[in-house]
Parts: sequence; structure tokens; C-alpha cells
Amino acid sequence: PGPPARRPPAAPAAVAAPRVAARRAPRPVALFGPGGSRPQQQLPDDQRGRPPPSQWAAADGAASSAAATLSASEWLELASLQGRPDLADGARVPGEALEGLTRATWYLEGHSLVVQRAVQLAAAAHAGQARKNGEPFIVHPVETSTILAGLKMDLDTIVAGLLHDTVEDTDLTLHDIARCFGPSVASIVEGDTKRSKLGVTAAALDEATKRSLNHRAMLVAMGEDWRIVVVKLADRLHNMRTLRHMPRHKQVRIARETTQIFVPLAQKLGIEALEYELLRLSVQFLFPQQLLRVPYGLELLGHWARLQCWGLGQSLDDYLCRDQVLSELDLPLKLDSHRQTWLQHSRQWDAAASAASASSS
Repeated sequence: PGPPARRPPAAPAAVAAPRVAARRAPRPVALFGPGGSRPQQQLPDDQRGRPPPSQWAAADGAASSAAATLSASEWLELASLQGRPDLADGARVPGEALEGLTRATWYLEGHSLVVQRAVQLAAAAHAGQARKNGEPFIVHPVETSTILAGLKMDLDTIVAGLLHDTVEDTDLTLHDIARCFGPSVASIVEGDTKRSKLGVTAAALDEATKRSLNHRAMLVAMGEDWRIVVVKLADRLHNMRTLRHMPRHKQVRIARETTQIFVPLAQKLGIEALEYELLRLSVQFLFPQQLLRVPYGLELLGHWARLQCWGLGQSLDDYLCRDQVLSELDLPLKLDSHRQTWLQHSRQWDAAASAASASSS
């Protein structure tokens, strides 16, 4: 008999499509629990299995302050929250804003109690205040700190972001902040506080002189600590995101100031994400909608805006060199040093994130 007939090859089995889990709405994360305790945080899927990089959670300042070491009752007494349960448990802070901050600060999980208490104190200080869009004012510092957490800033910077408007707009003092969260946080908050709010004599000055005084004092403070620059940029970014609620003349003035000062600062530090969004938002308020539809490109419109604000051949660098005080302080050199610090911080985070992803895969 001949060789057995060969069977035809079996049809390849159908490859099952990968199962995609339905996207569930994130569960509410209670930031505050009874007595000031915090429940375990559920990390997003893309962050599970990654140990929080504690080297970016600064061990100085707020990490060893009263907010980190006091018991719940001692903290409530120190922060003057006794008898105010609505503020002690964070009930005055909108849940969506808290959810965003909680998820963004996952890498500071070991210091979550300090972040929680900073929110408590900020909510108490800003109680009763509202922004132009009708939101409770506390939303602004919470969103500012969420932006800072997206940059993986250290604990002191996150806490300073939550408290950055308290000295300007509330009865809280720098001494109060230092007593609760340490001198490092108070120093950052002081650097981000308008000088016209710190002195009685400045209150008698006209608005243009106040702005000039504030700009100079802000730049001087930024030369001392690079974190002051980053908090100020995050503060301005959230203000720009909500600028549509302001009157038109303020929109133009704030957008011009952003183009003059804050976009170049972000560029000098090398924080491209902040630079691009600040420039994009500024252009939207400085140019009519008809011009924005023309394909000139964002960079060209931004360059045009800078020429309109500074004048031909002038820039932030020229201002730093012309101002005698800023020039004597070598501020351009200090800003260059801040850029190197930011780039090192960014590279360290990228390397650690890559190593954590490789080890978990």
C-alpha cells in the first residue's frame, strides 16, 4: 500500500483579542479620616508595583516638623482647628480637587499625613473665600500643588504650594507656617508672597509701582531657592487656566505679564511643559480668535507677543542686566544654576521611573 494520505494542515487557531478591562471611574479616596488618620491609598494601575522613590521626598523641613510628629489632638490644637470639624476633616475641600492631589502625590506616600495637614490648615485659613468662578478659594492652592506633584517636587515644595497664598490673603503668618511645617516651607512661601502684602508702607504705592516692586522682589527671592521659581510657575499656570473668568482688561494685563516674565523663566529652567502651556494660554488672550486660526504657529505668535511686551531687541535678560539690584546679585547666573538643578532632578526621576518599570515587567 502506498503512503498514508497527508492530512491538510489544521487552520490556525484564532488569536483571541486581548481583554480590555472596562474603564472604571476612580473610587473616591478619602483624604481625611477620623482623628486625622489617612486610609490606605489605592494607586493607579500604572503606578502599582513601583516603590515610591523616597529620595525625592525631602527628609528636611516638613518631614520632621510638628505636622509630621504631633498626635491628632495636638495638631488640632496647634493649628487652631479645635471645634471646627468641618475644616479638620477636609469637608470644605471639593472632592474632585482632593482626588487629583491624592493621586498625584502617590510618590510621597510616606509623608501623606503632612500633606493632609497642610490641606487642613490651608482650608481653615481660606474658609469663606471664593474665586471669580465661584469655586472655594482652596481649590487654587490644591490645584497648584497638584501641578507641582506632576513635576515630582519634594515634600516642602508641595506643602508650600498649598500654603502659598495664606500670608497674602489670610491671617496666617510666616511664623505660624514655620511653627507647623518648619522654616524651609516658610522660606518658600515668603519667596512667593508679594512684597506689597508684607509691608505697610507698600500699601500706599500705586499699582504700577507695586507690580514693579513685586517683580523685583520675586526675582530676588527666586535667586535664593529654585523651588520658589517652580511654585511661582505652577501658581501662574493655574491662574492662566482659569483666566477666562476675569475681566478683559485683567486678562490682557496678566497674559502680557506671563509672556514677559513667566514664560522666559520656565524656559530658563528648562521646564518645557510649563513653558509651552503658559505661552499657549497667553497667546489665546493676547490675540483675537481670527488670528489664532491662521497657521502661523504658536512659537511665532509667542515671539510676536514678546516683541509687543518688551519692545524690539529687549527681553527678560536685558531687564535683569539693566536693573542694578538684580545685576549686582548675579541673578542670571543663579537662574542658570537653577536650570542645572532642575535638569538633574528631572533626569534622576526619569532614570528611577525607567528602572522601576523594567523591574516590574
